Amino acid sequence: MIEKILIPTDFSVSSRHAFTYAIDLNRLFHARLYLVHVLQDFTEFSEYTLSPTILPQLYLEFEQNASQRLEEMVGSVVPPDMHCDTYILHGVPFYEIIQFARTEQIDLIVIGSHGRTGIKHVLFGQTAEKVVKKAHCPVLSVRHPDTEFSMP
Repeated sequence: MIEKILIPTDFSVSSRHAFTYAIDLNRLFHARLYLVHVLQDFTEFSEYTLSPTILPQLYLEFEQNASQRLEEMVGSVVPPDMHCDTYILHGVPFYEIIQFARTEQIDLIVIGSHGRTGIKHVLFGQTAEKVVKKAHCPVLSVRHPDTEFSMP
């Protein structure tokens, strides 16, 4: 029985498509939906040394922006008769997604596959791939219909 569905989002076109897919899928299950965004520590990727006094303000702005975007996603996609909670987590995306899924006893994760290549793949890895490999529950990886497959 699927009672809890987790949908991680990075606000990309792919993750938005996965979200609408999860909404359609949920018409069968009537599960509780959990829409999650993970704020990653960007300072480890920065070439610049940022002042410690500016970091709290930056994180606050990122969190406020993410919260607003989550609410906009829910408001524009989720039907009134469905319940969807939103969460902002902090850390490494695949790890936080998996930990959240365990803690909340999620039954299914619906995640967009990104198909990143080149340097983006090397730097950020593939969150969806790591979630599929390490999650305790089934993971449905949803490919955006405009994503083209190319041989590695």
